[in-house]
Amino acid sequence: MYRKRFLQCAVALALAATAVPPALGQQVECAITVNTESVPTTNRDRVRDFADVLTSYVSNHSYGATEVEDKITCMMNVFFTSAAGNNKYSAQVFLGSQRPVYKSGQNTAMLRLMDDSWEFSYMRERPLDHNMYVFNDLTTFIDFYMMLVLGFDYDSYDELGGTQYFQKAADLSSLAAQSGQPGWQTTGSSYKRTRLVQEILSGRMEPVRRAIYRYHFTGLDSLAINRERAWQNILGALEMIGRVRKTSDPQNLFIRSFFETKYQEIAGLFADYPDPGIYAKLIGIDTEHQQTYLEYMKKKE
Repeated sequence: MYRKRFLQCAVALALAATAVPPALGQQVECAITVNTESVPTTNRDRVRDFADVLTSYVSNHSYGATEVEDKITCMMNVFFTSAAGNNKYSAQVFLGSQRPVYKSGQNTAMLRLMDDSWEFSYMRERPLDHNMYVFNDLTTFIDFYMMLVLGFDYDSYDELGGTQYFQKAADLSSLAAQSGQPGWQTTGSSYKRTRLVQEILSGRMEPVRRAIYRYHFTGLDSLAINRERAWQNILGALEMIGRVRKTSDPQNLFIRSFFETKYQEIAGLFADYPDPGIYAKLIGIDTEHQQTYLEYMKKKE
């Protein structure tokens, strides 16, 4: 079943609280850019085809089961920060993904992450092999994030629908953690890949994942059908996440990444909401972005 057809048929059913199975297969289309200004000229030449090679690597592998009409879209910006020898590099990576909102002509951001500790080897003449069971400091990193992109997308269409992809990401991170390379550990206050996926799969975060489904599928996708009900579903989802947040580690990466990705969208969604007190509720749920909510609150005064 094509993803677009699934979405069109399922929204009305979701409003009637009917369970709908997820689409069967997904593929990822990722726009990759590279910035090499921080590395010596010699090394720049050695990675001049890096973006094309990574793009080809992602597009030539079916991360889902079958070809689909609507591919999941993402973007990856790679900022090279240093180079050592002929083939060792460090980079910061921004990853973003999105999916369409039903009957709106717009997209909603699903994931926005900055990973500042990628270390890898790259040689132009060496082809990239896809192997989910053998660690490679370059391809395992890419595969891990493609699994996250798929997981977040699936979770937004079906409750816990992304579990198989998050589990694959967790398997990759466990494999990578044995390498001792930066970014794959679970300790420390900064962003860690393994820690993020472990949080996503933890039982304590299951209500958050269910709320993310509610936010997108019975919320955003329903705005064009029943605006008032969609607003209540979105607010209910945010309140669910807020309740979990109160009893969780303040540094929880999963919840923080959700609000970092969504806070501007959330503020805009309630611009026409009849109760101006809505922004006080949002501040109580997402204190870190209270300035944005206050700005919207002033517009309603």
